[in-house]
Amino acid sequence: MLTYDKEFAPISDGVTTPTDGSGYPTDDEVYVFDDDRLVLAVNVALKTGRPLLLFGPPGSGKSSLAPNVGRIMGWNRYTHVVTARTEPEDLLWRFDALKRLNDAQAHQLDPDVSRYYAKGPLWRAFEEGGTRRSVVLIDEIDKADPDLPNSLLGPLGSLSFPCPWDDERQVTVSESEAPLVVITTNDERELPRPFLRRCIVFELRPPDREHLLRVARGHLGTHYEEALAGYVADQVFDVRAKLEGSGPGPSTAEYLDALKASQRLGVVPGTPEWAVLEDVTLQKRRAPHRRRDGVERNT
Repeated sequence: MLTYDKEFAPISDGVTTPTDGSGYPTDDEVYVFDDDRLVLAVNVALKTGRPLLLFGPPGSGKSSLAPNVGRIMGWNRYTHVVTARTEPEDLLWRFDALKRLNDAQAHQLDPDVSRYYAKGPLWRAFEEGGTRRSVVLIDEIDKADPDLPNSLLGPLGSLSFPCPWDDERQVTVSESEAPLVVITTNDERELPRPFLRRCIVFELRPPDREHLLRVARGHLGTHYEEALAGYVADQVFDVRAKLEGSGPGPSTAEYLDALKASQRLGVVPGTPEWAVLEDVTLQKRRAPHRRRDGVERNT
């Protein structure tokens, strides 16, 4: 157990009360903080004001960390999922040029140009900082052009940026009210070194068996069955062993899918139905297949 003055101090078991009609909590309501290193990394990001950049295999919890930190801290939560078409300014604002053009053609152009701007997640987080702090998730930043990470250096470093329709006005937030920015990457593209130097960097480990069981307890609550959860966890690691490092094994989400489907459908291990359920939730196209030329390959 690491001992220090924590601003962020989650409950280690991550168990919450289910709130939706299905009897199962959502991903934003459960996160198992059983890695003291990760909790420390979040606290370092909070105290330094630096973005927290998360690496890790699919299903390791990168995208669900930020909303759960926001839930525990009682802060606002904003998310922007990056795509290849995401522009650098999209995290700050988006200008609706089409609406302005249509209004102009219809002779209904609004003289207040600000009405054609939609505030992005960082703008909203900066603007609301005086009343309630925020957690901003920028998901899969490696999908964007390299200009996007570099474009964040200015706003996140100075905690300010110019208003797009008024260069004399700055949108600012104080250091004590600044949002926690969590950025995830699947490591598909190398990120710029200047950007990395300005981030707190943490790599999430693939979940071990005990972590999977804790996640199952948190998500399933009264529906949790120790024997079934352990059996499915073993199947996850069997699939991972078959891959021999050629690809990621089943994710935590896929593990939970198998458990929930088993309970809701009444499908138990050892039956033909279970073999199909396991194939569609855990195996999928991961197991080695033999081509017509006799050579095995992983899919």
